[in-house]
Amino acid sequence: MLRSHKAAPCCGVARHAVTAVLLAALTVASVPTAAFAEALGIEGAVAAASQPVASEVAAASDDGTQRPGAESGAPVAGGAAPEGAAQDDAVHVEQGAPEEEAVDGSAGAGAGATGDAQQEAPGGLADEPEGSDGAGQLAAGATATGRPDSTQAGADRDDAAEDASAVESADSQEKDAEDAQKLNVTLAVVGPDADGAHAYWAPSTSLEMEDGSTAADASEQLFKRAGLTADYGTGDYGWYLNTITSPYTGDALGWDQATGKYWQLFVNGEASELGAGGVTLKAGDVVTWAYSAFGDGIPTVGAFEVSVSVVGPDANGNNVTWASNTRLTVENGTAAAAASELLFKEAGLKADYGTGSYGWYLNTITSPYTGDALGWDQATGKYWQLFVNGTASELGAGSVMLKAGDAVTWAYSASEEDLPEPLPVVPDPDAPRPEWESAWPGYASGSNTEAATPTGEVKESWVSSIKDSADWATYVSDPIYVGSYVYIAAGAKLLQIDPATGKTVREGALAAPIDSIARMVYADGVVVVPLSGGRLQALTADALTTVWVTAKLPANEQGGEQQSLSTLIVKDGCVYFGTAAADWSDSYGGYLVCVDIKTGSVKWKTENADAGYYWAGAAPIGSLLVMGDDTGFVYAVDSQQGTRVGEGLDLGARVRSTVVADPDGSTVYVVTVDGVLHKVRVGADGELSEAGKVQFASASTGTPTLAGGRLYVGGQLVQGSSGGQARCGVLAVIDAKTLQVEHSITSADGAALEGSNVMSAPVVSTQGGATYVYFTANSLPGGVYRYRVGDATASRIYTPSEDKQNYCMGSITVGPDGSLYYVNDSGALFAIAGVGDDGSDDQEQPETDNPDKPEKPEGDTPESEDDDVQNPGDDDTNPGGDGSGDGGSKGDNAAGGGKAPAGTAMVSGKKPLARTETASEDTDEPEGDGDERDAEQASGALSATAGKNVRKGGDTDGGQEDSVRMLSVAGLVAGVIGLVLIGAWLVRARRRA
Repeated sequence: MLRSHKAAPCCGVARHAVTAVLLAALTVASVPTAAFAEALGIEGAVAAASQPVASEVAAASDDGTQRPGAESGAPVAGGAAPEGAAQDDAVHVEQGAPEEEAVDGSAGAGAGATGDAQQEAPGGLADEPEGSDGAGQLAAGATATGRPDSTQAGADRDDAAEDASAVESADSQEKDAEDAQKLNVTLAVVGPDADGAHAYWAPSTSLEMEDGSTAADASEQLFKRAGLTADYGTGDYGWYLNTITSPYTGDALGWDQATGKYWQLFVNGEASELGAGGVTLKAGDVVTWAYSAFGDGIPTVGAFEVSVSVVGPDANGNNVTWASNTRLTVENGTAAAAASELLFKEAGLKADYGTGSYGWYLNTITSPYTGDALGWDQATGKYWQLFVNGTASELGAGSVMLKAGDAVTWAYSASEEDLPEPLPVVPDPDAPRPEWESAWPGYASGSNTEAATPTGEVKESWVSSIKDSADWATYVSDPIYVGSYVYIAAGAKLLQIDPATGKTVREGALAAPIDSIARMVYADGVVVVPLSGGRLQALTADALTTVWVTAKLPANEQGGEQQSLSTLIVKDGCVYFGTAAADWSDSYGGYLVCVDIKTGSVKWKTENADAGYYWAGAAPIGSLLVMGDDTGFVYAVDSQQGTRVGEGLDLGARVRSTVVADPDGSTVYVVTVDGVLHKVRVGADGELSEAGKVQFASASTGTPTLAGGRLYVGGQLVQGSSGGQARCGVLAVIDAKTLQVEHSITSADGAALEGSNVMSAPVVSTQGGATYVYFTANSLPGGVYRYRVGDATASRIYTPSEDKQNYCMGSITVGPDGSLYYVNDSGALFAIAGVGDDGSDDQEQPETDNPDKPEKPEGDTPESEDDDVQNPGDDDTNPGGDGSGDGGSKGDNAAGGGKAPAGTAMVSGKKPLARTETASEDTDEPEGDGDERDAEQASGALSATAGKNVRKGGDTDGGQEDSVRMLSVAGLVAGVIGLVLIGAWLVRARRRA
């Protein structure tokens, strides 16, 4: 008894010890890593430890089931509604996830029901919450908020969790009870088309039925929804189906003695042994009525391709493609309505469509450019008109049964109008625009240049054939120089050219061809190109992405289409230009237009019914624009309103040149076609008065260049009688103050400029105390001339090769290094530069200090004929890139984050962000972390400094996470060791007892 009495306390102590050790071990092992880490104060590990759990729950939620409202993107496998049919939103989707989840979490066998279809069905389902399994139950491992329940240990829950669970359970049970009274089934009707091929008379349609419904109940509902005329009813032997009227031929098909065919009922792919009234449906059943003979299976419906597109107006009223010709694979019997619905979803177009008493309808489609929902417009008579294979359809979309190769187009147009032709380009108003500088942004805008132009012998750097010299239908513009590229338009293309090689780097499509004269301009990151029809098109300077196109201007009854022949002028965020409806001798009207450079919207346009603006251009004077037209009338216009200010001034002859403003802000110079330079005063009230004039040529359409108090202008002199006239080109140097002609140059290298006409805007450059003038002449050989002011004659410094010699009306563009670029009528673009006596460059080409130099394009750069030639952008490290040399801007390196498109420039003053994904062994650690590092080394523990996640060798947070996990392992080991020691002690104690 004594021993027993003594042993009891020992056993009790042992039991308590065992219990304590077990609890300690279990506590260490079971407490979540994040919570334990937080208890120890290891802040940086908390988020890392929680991350895997959150990821698992996210993966559980994203189980491949498409959420309501998501786009399917799968081809149509279902059919069409018959004539006058109500084409259901639900289309059988082959291998595609359903648009809406079925009540049991699946779409049902072989069918996907859209949200619209379920809303129309009685008691339609509401969207399930995220994290739901489709039956109102939360996904495994998720709480009512969709987050993992990671803080519970064992079966212990706090009161709040129990309450939430009780509420959740009650809600779930209530929803289960409601859902138990409904079930989803799918029905379809397959019969012959007009050619006897199997087709869907009613596509696979999901219906929501009451529990206990029969196949007969569902069939009647399908016939009504699909608009099928069917002869059915209830007789002595139950429910029957005699005939269904074909939507293809109008014949009522029923029992056929000759073929043995009748309307056979299939349930889940098997011929039913019961009548439709005796088949009680279950959730997910698939019911098919097929016109076939006894013993035959469900006929296979053939598939083929069709194309569907949408054409509507952009922000400027141009017809553009809202959804391109998308190729869809559909089954025989698919209606245009079903294919249209699928296109709207795939293209992301918001459309208001449905089924009414008259069948399928389309009310509106929301514009991707303005956000306006466009539908019937009483004022214009426009609506969404259906075209099939280019012809307006006489049937509704629900009654148009498609055939292989059909092209379906929805066009916003008026009745009786033909299918509108969309622009060949699709504008992207949100395309990024580079912040580039320009050495030569437009026509004559930099004629007074500071670049080191060649003053001695020149060399031909390269010649690029922009078009065939025999192609007189394609016009070529004057070049401009933007960023590190030369730009030139030819026909319906804008070319971006490497100034070092002459190779085309990029091509941008134009909405229409340019006219015979096209004076582009660069401003605010875009190149603005004048097009035929009185249009402008803006393309980003780097990627040549179209951001906007203005609408075509009205044609003139006598002069025809408007031509964009004037100079583009930029002022206060707008571009101003004039048009002319003209033939080769006269103009019959035109427009003066102001366009917002950012949006492309036309702020105002004023019509000139008397004459057009032929090779003319305006000069900005304060808030006014001074412009001359083809009647010889010059006037001031309010640049904000477009209204004329003052009476204007009649100069007596046509104005076919750009007006030039004096720096004094109150004087302009205007050249008329009779070879007279006019000096015009501009009053504060917009009134114009002539201050003087001088005759410098017999005829001129040249734009003068004002430099150093002198005006330099070209023209043509005509000498002799009408029977023996001699014509030659002339370059005049005129004192701007006195209007005295100081020099009249009519020869080059001592020979007269016979038969010529200097039509270009002269380039003036002052170097070493001398003034040099560069110009072209409209005669053979179509070269470049230079005149040093004070000399008796000019010099032809460049003569093209014989096959490139032609007439030349073009002006010269100067690059930042002084190189000269121009075109003549051969269709070639020439680049020339200066050379010294020893054949070396007369002046070194300075490296362009251009931080906005674009990257090398990806995939759209034509191969160079000379692999040794390095194109711009071939540097190993690109602006905004990661030094990989692939021309791409990766990761967070692009300004503002995200991947920048090829050719996008870095914003000035912004540098690429350093990559922080990995750190090398010798990477310096951030300053200010020394104390934490010393403490870390002393204790061997991880730093507790929040946010210091980058470890040497590239590990991020891994060490902290491993250490926290080791704590759990250590707890288990300690528990096991404790149990072993206690067990040994108990055995020893019993033996002693």
